[in-house]
Amino acid sequence: MNASSINTSRRPNRPVTDGSQSAPRRARYVADGISGTALKQSPMRFGPAKRRTLAGFFLVACAGVLSAGQGWAQAQLPPGFYSFAPSKQEVPAGQLSARAKADLTTALIAYRARDFSTTMPHLERPSREGSIQANWLMGHMYRKGLGVPADLATAFKHYYRVAEDYVDRRSEVSGNERYFVLDSLTHTANYLRKGNKKAGIVKNVERALHFFQTAASAGHAGAQYGFGIMYLNGEGVTMDRSYGMRWLGTAAQKRYAPAASLLGDIYEDSGDDVRALVWYRIAADTAEHSLNKRITRKYKKLLSGVDQKEIAEADRLYIQWSNRFPVRTRQAQN
Repeated sequence: MNASSINTSRRPNRPVTDGSQSAPRRARYVADGISGTALKQSPMRFGPAKRRTLAGFFLVACAGVLSAGQGWAQAQLPPGFYSFAPSKQEVPAGQLSARAKADLTTALIAYRARDFSTTMPHLERPSREGSIQANWLMGHMYRKGLGVPADLATAFKHYYRVAEDYVDRRSEVSGNERYFVLDSLTHTANYLRKGNKKAGIVKNVERALHFFQTAASAGHAGAQYGFGIMYLNGEGVTMDRSYGMRWLGTAAQKRYAPAASLLGDIYEDSGDDVRALVWYRIAADTAEHSLNKRITRKYKKLLSGVDQKEIAEADRLYIQWSNRFPVRTRQAQN
């Protein structure tokens, strides 16, 4: 598994976001909702291959499909779409054999019925024949231990297969397939960023950065969070905390709780208790249980050390920000 050649000596071209949120443009993201100017929405499709060669990175055309008026896409794929159930609207099966198409249909029906023991065997053939959806779903099920023992190495294999097909082989995707590609890129980047000796995954920060930027450019909140962290820490790039925080802010606008929680930590460490309170409260709106417990502890600790004037200011900023970026749906974020 060879890393693609990318230039990490300078900041990559700043990507286009998905149109439903602002591109990270201004000097800082704060809890009162300061952000860049919203970009014009346009249908999302992965651009021509020549655009994916510039400076070792490629940009992906922005997507309006996650905005509020987009019917089934909004209902089936929440704004973060970091983990999600397969859409009820079938994806194109490409060049799959008739048997593989039938197996994929059976697998999706079984998955929606939570019949995981039936799902997995029917994914094998379409996965071997290159189905993006089948490979994503196998990665998801092995990662979460749904109907099979959790197996990080096997999950990585399936996620990486989708990511590699798109990035290395420059496969074109359409329809719902793009969501599975973006999510696979994000999971693959998460694994490559730290590596895992037990699972046989070799750490590769350059490849992780490349995958994160690809998915972040197309609006995937989990990827925007990971991309921001890499700039905050200087992983594979020159450290740029301001730029990293802007990407965290973009993910937080999609109500991606880990990004909002990390912003809370950053503001708390800097001594800005008011904005820390705001970000922790924003994170708590959509955080899963274990993260929410941590946020609650941090929030209560901060609350005991501020006065009523500061609490009132935090409440004002929270309401202002929440009105601008409301919670549209409860979304899985792990």
